[in-house]
Amino acid sequence: MRGMLFAGAVALACAGGVAEAAKKVERSALEIQQMQSRDIEGDKALVFGAVMTVLQDAGYRIQAADKDTGLITGVSSTKSKLTYSLWSGFGKSKKSPVVSAFIEERAPGVTNVRLSFVMAKVRSTLYGSGAQDEEPIYDPAVYSDAFEKINQSVFVRKNMAASPAAPVTTPAAVTTPQ
Repeated sequence: MRGMLFAGAVALACAGGVAEAAKKVERSALEIQQMQSRDIEGDKALVFGAVMTVLQDAGYRIQAADKDTGLITGVSSTKSKLTYSLWSGFGKSKKSPVVSAFIEERAPGVTNVRLSFVMAKVRSTLYGSGAQDEEPIYDPAVYSDAFEKINQSVFVRKNMAASPAAPVTTPAAVTTPQ
């Protein structure tokens, strides 16, 4: 359910991104970085696993992940739409949310996560696929929602690691009187 809400937020951001692009809101590189990155309490391995879980729960198919470099890339599945052009005839158009995450440990117990969401647009005709266009998603709500879910996942993982596992008991040997 959460994954569907998160994917829905990305889809809404993309729809809103078109209106935002029409307004031509210009953000500085620093503003974009502040929106896309957060420091999270936890070591790199714990946070890396949390980010992977959140992205998969949101419906992203992980294309590449490397814990050493801290890089994760994924794409979300979408359906294509039938299109028509006088020049090329019938074809298909598809928009797919794409994400990349960079996870790096800044200090012991503090890990920085930077997310980047884009909407990839692919058009194809009878003559083959056209070029893929990408439009960055700069809706702060999308990033806030993603980081909230990452923090929740880190919290759950920390508590699961902190609680001792229930001891495994085996039934006592049954002795029969002779």
